[in-house]
Amino acid sequence: MKPKKRHQQNKWKPIYRFLFLLLLAFVIGFILSYLIYLGYWYRFVDGLKTTSWYDYPLWFVLTFFITLVIHELGHLCAFLLQGVKIRALYLHMLVIYHALNGWKIAFKPKHWFLVGGFVVPDLGEVTDDESYQKLVHQFSRSLITAPIVTIVFMGVTILLFLLSILIPMNASTIGFITVFNLYTVIFSLLYIRSFKMSNRSFYGDFVAYKKMKEDTLFQLVQFLQYMQFSLRATEQTKAYLFNKTKMYLVDNDFSTTLFEQALLMNYMEMVCFHGFQDDEKIKEKLFKLKKNSLYRSENGILVLYDLAAYYYHLSDVEKSYHLLNEIKMKASQKIDEKLRTYLQYQFEHLLNVANHETYLKQEDHHVSSIADLFDVLMEDQEERQPLPFQVWESPVSFELIEEQKSDS
Repeated sequence: MKPKKRHQQNKWKPIYRFLFLLLLAFVIGFILSYLIYLGYWYRFVDGLKTTSWYDYPLWFVLTFFITLVIHELGHLCAFLLQGVKIRALYLHMLVIYHALNGWKIAFKPKHWFLVGGFVVPDLGEVTDDESYQKLVHQFSRSLITAPIVTIVFMGVTILLFLLSILIPMNASTIGFITVFNLYTVIFSLLYIRSFKMSNRSFYGDFVAYKKMKEDTLFQLVQFLQYMQFSLRATEQTKAYLFNKTKMYLVDNDFSTTLFEQALLMNYMEMVCFHGFQDDEKIKEKLFKLKKNSLYRSENGILVLYDLAAYYYHLSDVEKSYHLLNEIKMKASQKIDEKLRTYLQYQFEHLLNVANHETYLKQEDHHVSSIADLFDVLMEDQEERQPLPFQVWESPVSFELIEEQKSDS
């Protein structure tokens, strides 16, 4: 589409939105007038009078969880119907997850900031392009199914509300249905609004659906993330996704986008801690990586710490330790100080600078972050161990200088 045509379409959007709202107001006004004229409206008012004041906050909370569960079940059922197993279901502070010894339920108060939920699928066999594209299709369907379920559920509750007024029912039932319908519509509209939203770390369902179908980087990063949590991912699956990662990094220039940073970290993690074969072209790019912008963000310094581990793995101990010191000195003061200290101690331990095992195991030193959402999914996995010790040495050449004495 040409820029001029796109500009013209954007110019007309506010007018279309205004006309839509005007039409909606007319339809609502017409329906209300019709209900009042026939006397049905008074049954609705009588129903609300039977509702106690404490019912409103109670049903607000209950409706929030009901609409949330309905939405997440849309994702979950779409995966199951396509043959994809489930690793975990997150519902605000409640986590239902599959561990090695069976299904478990955990209540996590520290997840209070998660105003919503999500489903974590258990990645199965992905060993060739055909199974990879099948997975893309399965994820796409799951992403679009849940919004449809939410919209349909809102429509059903609106229909139920209209029936409660038209069909003879007692006043208390009408009051309950009215309050439930009001909150359901409010939450559903908020969900629908969020489906279209996105930022650096959040993608609404509509946005994610489009990116899953079109954006190869988005696809790959999502699958690599779910591979970490999988109980079924085989070595063949890991090798295939690692090769896909190598192909992308070889064919594309490095940038500081969040997804490319995630891809770089995954690559260095697989090479350093899981024994995967390094690529010479990627190695050359990593040695030329521009670091200045990475010191400014939390995700950026994570990339730099992994880069220090990568240098150490390549036996370039001096370069590795120099980078560790640079991160300590240059990391932005806007990044949480406790997190900076914890990461510094963690990588000093992994790179054999010092033994910080006792410090790292103390809970009060741990910093809460978005990664803590997945702590229950990582409990069956072994912690990263320090890399094999590398000798830090600098060759020194001594030359014997004979002192010549001159005759006086």
